[in-house]
Amino acid sequence: MIVKNAHVFYDGEFHDVDVRYDNSTILEIGENMQDHEVIDAGGNYLFAGFVETHQHGGFRKTFYRNNYSENGENFNGVSDVNYILERLPKYGVTSVMPTLDVQPIADSVEALRAIREARKEAVGADPFLIHYEGPYLNPGRSACLDPKLCVLPIKEHTLALTDNDLSDIGIMCLAPELEGAEEWCRWITEQGVHVEIGYTLCDSEMITNAADWGVDTTTHFFNGFEAMHHRKDGAIVGCLLEDRLSHQMTCDGHHVNKSWIKLAIKTKGIDKIYGVTDEFNFSGLDDGEYENDHYGTILVHDGLVTVKSSGMILGGNNTWDKMMRRARNIIGLDEIQIAKMFGENPAKCLGIKDRGKIEVGRRSDFCLMDKDYNVIKTIIKGKVAYKL
Repeated sequence: MIVKNAHVFYDGEFHDVDVRYDNSTILEIGENMQDHEVIDAGGNYLFAGFVETHQHGGFRKTFYRNNYSENGENFNGVSDVNYILERLPKYGVTSVMPTLDVQPIADSVEALRAIREARKEAVGADPFLIHYEGPYLNPGRSACLDPKLCVLPIKEHTLALTDNDLSDIGIMCLAPELEGAEEWCRWITEQGVHVEIGYTLCDSEMITNAADWGVDTTTHFFNGFEAMHHRKDGAIVGCLLEDRLSHQMTCDGHHVNKSWIKLAIKTKGIDKIYGVTDEFNFSGLDDGEYENDHYGTILVHDGLVTVKSSGMILGGNNTWDKMMRRARNIIGLDEIQIAKMFGENPAKCLGIKDRGKIEVGRRSDFCLMDKDYNVIKTIIKGKVAYKL
């Protein structure tokens, strides 16, 4: 199979080339290729299938038992996981890291087993790795997460939390000022797990220390961090100064002001910034007010979900394609910045080598989009998973 007449993004630029692939792998990139099976891209963008590294759920479901959400006690395991996965290709996502937050060990194990079983069934986007947004967070900076479930980082706890299997754990979040953080961090990174800084009250010196221990990224940068002040040291300054760190960024115009995003890009360089949606169960709700047993009245408006009484952000309501449009229309990023941030950077920043880039030998996952970032076709391992 060949894709022809596409504006193909790879190696940080768009190229007018053909791409040959089979039902597993990208085989060739070049010009004037011939094949009996051809997709005419019509001059539209061709990206590698998008890799979402921070998503809790969507479409009124979560990847885990979450008593704050609508499925809550009615979490249906593999069924709920597949319900989310099969809808993601519509938005260009071909691989996802289901993201769990602070949870009791039993709930974590339940979720992991459901995700791992769903992975075998291969329905929709591939839940190829797991992301833990907790529980090793500073309870004084836990935001909308339950501070009572924040605990110290201990090897034995992590093994219990992950059902004694770290082979598919992609990222774990850490407030580096916690007792035992260095020992835990050095151990977990030796297992091949990325550690991200988040929900922290540490200073810039601690950020440098954490990078020495192997930490290499942050969770939805700026969110969950103490606000920056010109008379006070803090984690944000440390992160901006630390070249070894990359940064997740939520570019919806709500989570982070556009000037702060541009500051991060200018300070760190676009290649160190990768986009996420941070979607969760409220994704898919129409704008309006909704009642929730834990938070009270929930306000959904313009791609954002907040607690009405406090204004606290609970998460985003933007799918991947919408986030790309908002990055252009609200943040003011250009097409190369957007293509890097949402196209190649998630895999690049996290050292993912088998997908997330149009390159010979990688998975044949693609997203064909028009110039307004509307998804035309999504291909997973050489097969059409969504078609407009």
